[in-house]
Amino acid sequence: MKKVLIIADPGVDDSFAIMYALLHPEIEVVGIVCDYGNVSQKDAIRNTKLLLKIADQEDIPIILGADRPLTGEAPQYFYDIHGDYGLGGFVPDSPASIKVYPFTKMYELIDEHGKDLTVVNLSRLSTLALMYFHPESNIDQVDQVLIMGGAFHVPGNVTPLAEANIYGDPQAAKVVAKHGQNITFIPLNVSNRAIITNDDISHLTQNSISPYSSILEPIMSYYSKQYENLIPGINGAPLHDVTLFSYLLNQDRYLTVDRQVQVIVDGPSKGLTHADFRPVPKVIGKAPIHTIVVDFDPSFFVKDFIEIMS
Repeated sequence: MKKVLIIADPGVDDSFAIMYALLHPEIEVVGIVCDYGNVSQKDAIRNTKLLLKIADQEDIPIILGADRPLTGEAPQYFYDIHGDYGLGGFVPDSPASIKVYPFTKMYELIDEHGKDLTVVNLSRLSTLALMYFHPESNIDQVDQVLIMGGAFHVPGNVTPLAEANIYGDPQAAKVVAKHGQNITFIPLNVSNRAIITNDDISHLTQNSISPYSSILEPIMSYYSKQYENLIPGINGAPLHDVTLFSYLLNQDRYLTVDRQVQVIVDGPSKGLTHADFRPVPKVIGKAPIHTIVVDFDPSFFVKDFIEIMS
């Protein structure tokens, strides 16, 4: 059983990732930290509450993360891609009240689970960076940290060079790359090819016994239409964030390299992630070496996703 603490900004692909994790028999979600990115923190909290309620897992704590980049600048949201409420075409009810735990709840969960815990970061890296600054920080006690972020030798998705989670707070990404331990980046090299088709979603809607079956199509149909404008003929959309949980449980299906990761924080290359991929890379100072996932088995990803979501 893999215990995970999720940092998320649901958002369509975050929502699918949370659904996948809650349904997976080998994953125990111990907490979900809500911050910002695809949607505002307020919408992220509401959407997380909805997903937990549908799964009848409302005992999982919702935790308050960062609500803006480290610079204090106003965050950029992506409702045009994720829908007015962050759930594609699905309109969620507004719960009367939501219990939200403070930031320090994360440290309590790390103390409780230690090396049994994996932190899975699906959003901007602001919350994760703050965890290294906090005087009570114990983030290095976890087994590993998985980050959906970066683009290495492939185009970005928010600029020609930068992936959205890094671009949204490059200073935070630089902090994490410089100070983090046991970190794995799952970048666009992989997640852009983790495509679930509209036919896959229709199959799940008709055949799944999951409590989520009725909301899959309205969430995905809007999202896939937006991707059709970006990538004509895609007939679906990449579910970037699901790849982190797929990797966590099926690492033999993923190809990795170990390299130092550098982040550009400003200028025309803002948000660019780069590493030395030469056979004998140059080591820069004492910066840690991270794992970068560079390839995977897309057909296995789709098969596994359908199986778990069924």
